[in-house]
Amino acid sequence: MEQDIVRIAQDAIMTYYSTDDPENKAYALAVNAQVSDEARRIHKESTIIDMCSFYLEADNWHLRESGVTALNLTVPGVFDGMEQALSNMIYHYEVIKNSPNLFALMERPDDIRNAKKAGKIGVIIGAQSCRFIEHADLESACEVFAKVGLRVMQIGYNMRTFAADGCLSGTDAPLSREGKVLIKAMEKAGITVDLSHIGARSSLDAIEACEKPPIFSHSNPLELFKHPRNITAEQAKKCAAKGGVIGVCSYVPILWDEKHHPSIENFVDAISYYADLVGIDHVGIGIDSNAEPAAYDRHDTRHLMQLVSPNREVYLAGAEAGLGKRCAFPEGLYSLANIVNIVEHMLKRGFGEADVKKVMGENFLRVFDQTWRK
Repeated sequence: MEQDIVRIAQDAIMTYYSTDDPENKAYALAVNAQVSDEARRIHKESTIIDMCSFYLEADNWHLRESGVTALNLTVPGVFDGMEQALSNMIYHYEVIKNSPNLFALMERPDDIRNAKKAGKIGVIIGAQSCRFIEHADLESACEVFAKVGLRVMQIGYNMRTFAADGCLSGTDAPLSREGKVLIKAMEKAGITVDLSHIGARSSLDAIEACEKPPIFSHSNPLELFKHPRNITAEQAKKCAAKGGVIGVCSYVPILWDEKHHPSIENFVDAISYYADLVGIDHVGIGIDSNAEPAAYDRHDTRHLMQLVSPNREVYLAGAEAGLGKRCAFPEGLYSLANIVNIVEHMLKRGFGEADVKKVMGENFLRVFDQTWRK
């Protein structure tokens, strides 16, 4: 019986990340078909910035349904060296070149505003690690990568980097000397400092070192969801005090209350929590899902299928509850395709139109006005 539950969970993960499954697509589209006309209007009018996505290839139904204005894409991989990082950046230039009527590179904040007017999808070149930028001269390294398009970068990942400790390292070590140098170099070059996946102590040190607003691109409140990837109230408050923004994330292991399978209601719970804690001006979205259906690297998917704690339990609980394929994503929030349903549920929760638009993207755009070069 336990082996059957594990198999169901593993199959669900493979289907979600690496298969353009017709049943999951039908589910996502059916969810969107039920939203109100008011939600559709606000969704259409909003400047929508999803601060965590990956694997952009071409036009597809995810993107068409999403209505996104700009995507912060993980372009250099988390383990990339300098050569592979540049190769991945060149690939995304090629994606834009192949579809110039659909995609545009985001280099200045006004590029996002212009993309909204033109009906294009903005490509923000981001990174979820700083390994690729390590160099004896960090200021020059940041300048070079900024010149070729890098605009957002985490200074660490789950494991420790040369700059900061990771949230899963188990050590909660401070920011390194090089980390402080890196932050100054990023701010000078016009690269937004992203603290998602960073250990708590390192992130607090980093916020203190920042002179411009930092962000948590995709991090949920630890007080609601007990997962080491999430952040404390102290982290959120200090980020907001510097003018930063926290993006709420749909990744099921960090959206689980250990009682019920994650749903879009839990996603809006996190938005409401942050709005009460730090103010609506400091809340955004970082969905954390494929931009291209089925494009998630299959080797990486098989790594997820190993069901290692602390991510294991939520998938097995969903499989045991009979959710089948749906145990791999929150109910009502299949992917960035269901952003319009976030709008719907925010309206149902009592958020006004102006506040919805702030969360959809205006708040992150304000940070870019302060951290990117004009």
